[in-house]
Amino acid sequence: MEEKIGDKVALYTPHDPEYTSDCSEEWLASAIEKGIVPDVIVTHATEFAALENRSEVGLFSDLSSRYLKENPVREELSMLIDPQGIFYPISVTPLAMIYNTEKIKEHELKRSWADLFNEKYKIIFPDRDKPLCRAVGAFLKAKFSEQFPAFEKKVVYEGSPANVVKAVASGEYDMAITNSSFAAMAQGRKIAINAPKEGYILLPQVLVWKKGTDERLTALADLLIGEEMQRYLSEQGAWPVRKDIPICDTVAYNQQLTSWQGWDAYIKAVSEFDKFSV
Repeated sequence: MEEKIGDKVALYTPHDPEYTSDCSEEWLASAIEKGIVPDVIVTHATEFAALENRSEVGLFSDLSSRYLKENPVREELSMLIDPQGIFYPISVTPLAMIYNTEKIKEHELKRSWADLFNEKYKIIFPDRDKPLCRAVGAFLKAKFSEQFPAFEKKVVYEGSPANVVKAVASGEYDMAITNSSFAAMAQGRKIAINAPKEGYILLPQVLVWKKGTDERLTALADLLIGEEMQRYLSEQGAWPVRKDIPICDTVAYNQQLTSWQGWDAYIKAVSEFDKFSV
């Protein structure tokens, strides 16, 4: 990439000490406060819940809308086009429920995210600041507002998406959430997927440019939506934005796509979950 743009490139992750000192998954608000927002950001859309309003912050470029004209996203994900021109979607990770087949029988399930509220089941989620928890928590709080406070009292937030799979497989917990690829790989090892009628929860990955960023840095977007990378993301269970890369049929029937209310609504729901406590 340095050769392509003719300049040096420095790569940082949210766990580098410049951005977090306690290994938190939430880093953007701190980066803004410290004045170290990167020129190009690749992150889960949930991270922007730390901001009251993306556009009013005044930090981000509308380069996405210009890039989109030459690099359109596939029709099935067209609802994820950002009217503000700040987000350029790279892929979407679908999030699923898994359950222990020895502790829960299939006929007991409602095939709904409401199954998480069943008092009989012990539920484990990854650490609460993980992007997938913030996405699922936002949906549960908005969709099941009356049941959500009781759920927050009983759910255990602990570990990583991979660790919660092990906790359910061992029988320590009855049900958990994880990304769909982990869920698919775990099937058959005392684990099955509880496919909800409301659809899998969406965890979009987005690319954002800081205002004033050199347009040569669209080279990163070229890499991320290139055929090789998009095929790789598809093989990992994500939904790619390139129309020429196969996508799981789930996308055609996913209620979370057909009922998409826009980025502002998505981010606001995550923000409400972040603020919630019992």
